[in-house]
Amino acid sequence: MRQTLLWIAALTASVVADPLTTIPLYRRSNDGFIKASADELDSGVLGGKVLIGTPPQEFTMAFDTNTGFSWVRGSRCKSENCLDRCTYYSRRSETAVSTGQKLKVKYGEACVETSIYLDNVEFGGVSVENMPFGGAYRMTGFDQGFDGYLGLGRSVDFNKTHIYSSAAQGLAKRDLPASSFVTNAYQQGSGMQSAQFGMVTTSSSDNGFGSDGTAGNTTPSTPNDNQQPQQPQPLPVGNNTQPALPTDGAQQPQQPNDNQNQQQPQHPEQGDEITSGGFGFFKRHYDEPAGYLILGGIDKSAIQGDIAYIDLVDSSSGSANWEVPISLVRFEMDLILQQKKNAKALISTSQNFISMPYDQADIFHEVFGGKFQESSKTYKVKCSKIKDMPRLKLYLGDWAVEIPPQYWTRVIDAPTDCCATRIARGESDRDWILGSSFTNLFYTTFDPVEEKLGLALKKGQKDDGLKLVDKSHLLDN
Repeated sequence: MRQTLLWIAALTASVVADPLTTIPLYRRSNDGFIKASADELDSGVLGGKVLIGTPPQEFTMAFDTNTGFSWVRGSRCKSENCLDRCTYYSRRSETAVSTGQKLKVKYGEACVETSIYLDNVEFGGVSVENMPFGGAYRMTGFDQGFDGYLGLGRSVDFNKTHIYSSAAQGLAKRDLPASSFVTNAYQQGSGMQSAQFGMVTTSSSDNGFGSDGTAGNTTPSTPNDNQQPQQPQPLPVGNNTQPALPTDGAQQPQQPNDNQNQQQPQHPEQGDEITSGGFGFFKRHYDEPAGYLILGGIDKSAIQGDIAYIDLVDSSSGSANWEVPISLVRFEMDLILQQKKNAKALISTSQNFISMPYDQADIFHEVFGGKFQESSKTYKVKCSKIKDMPRLKLYLGDWAVEIPPQYWTRVIDAPTDCCATRIARGESDRDWILGSSFTNLFYTTFDPVEEKLGLALKKGQKDDGLKLVDKSHLLDN
């Protein structure tokens, strides 16, 4: 169970490859929203190029709805997986302010320790001034090809969150603005008509899904489950493979560190830890973007039918995440799983799979005969059996989401009849995590003002059983 309300159990994907080389484009609509193209970073996880500082320093960052805290590698980071990588140099930015405060960010077994700065942050033509974010000075468990996260979760209230400070006592009490990128952009008058934002994948996404409802690629971009992937390591961090040099204009290691004369930061003695999902990057070469991040409204041209809005769980306790209530899970009549009281499903765009409580995963394994894979926490199944498997039905708030088996499974090696589920064994005994294998099925929209999550079928979705059903219309409710 979580020790604080900012803790979330999270899987950490381990596949790593080269950073992206494309720069996202964007356009402003007459309806007041900005549509920014995104790339697939790892098995359906979306992200893009983010500019920080004046003059701008460029980073490849994932869209992370787990928290509203953004971070990138900092110039003080001496961990092996920070060498020869794109790092943030505060002294090279005319608009940078060091707050003297620190925050530890936990990602399953991986962890980053960050110094909090204020600086200008821009994505998709939207710029936020004096946005708080972290410059990582120590990292464990991350590998090459990774720059950081753009925080799209509900804002972390730094004034109510204990933050360790190595500076003067007065700095420890410094008021910091809200952390979420979209909320900040809206409040600063960026041209958006609302703080609502959304994500949608296109047919070019390998592990998102095309508009016809079929997988964009049956060749897995994740390694064969029989292969041993690179796993996050506990402290001390160590990477046995030298990271590849960045291709996006990052500073090289022979350049002088702009913090040479500053005291090396100390390990925080205490402070909250925020959890999320970690991953590496895949280089992509597509003319069509893998998806879009829509800022400031809803792109109605990308959806069909109505939007199913689901109220978030009560946030009065200080939760900083996109969490919705989950009451029941069914695999048709083959398996019915009544959820525990106050069970929640975290909507996480920064990790891949649908993660279910570990005890329910064991039942799922027993009923469907899947072979558990320790490396991915998912289950191997025979491809030839998928057509006979039931729909997965998730009861989220007032809505039931029906997902046919071709969406919650994936191909590993078709010639040998080897497939696997997109359903993983989680770390929680109560809560679910709905990763990109879930969110990419829909146009997913996030409303921080009304505190609602919206799901809609994508334009052109074929009638193959993927549904959003009002529970009041279900005879079996």
